[in-house]
Amino acid sequence: MNKALDAYALRSRTIAQNIANVNTPHYRPESVKFEEFFHNPEVSITGAAESSMHIPIGKPDANAVESEKIPQNIPEPQVYFSGETHVDIDREMATLAETQIRFRFGSQMVKRFFTGLNSSITGNQS
Repeated sequence: MNKALDAYALRSRTIAQNIANVNTPHYRPESVKFEEFFHNPEVSITGAAESSMHIPIGKPDANAVESEKIPQNIPEPQVYFSGETHVDIDREMATLAETQIRFRFGSQMVKRFFTGLNSSITGNQS
């Protein structure tokens, strides 16, 4: 969840940068790739290692997953729609709203984890 929160924060900053440059001629908007890593079919394969000689199968270590900024691929029809800036403000605002929802969900899950950990340590059920 911490990696997801970092990725959502980076995505929010990237979207803010895209929105700030909406009137900058020839600006190429960027996006953050994070969830796409988990959509890879090779990542979703599961297996059991019965020997130390077996090749590890399944999801890689979550700490190995990093978000990355990439230039957005702009389809030809959108170039004519968006003008010189290539920033679609409607799409950027929709992506920002989705990112805020995901960040809020992730922060609530982290809060629940630490609340449960705290109640386990202290014995309080608050």
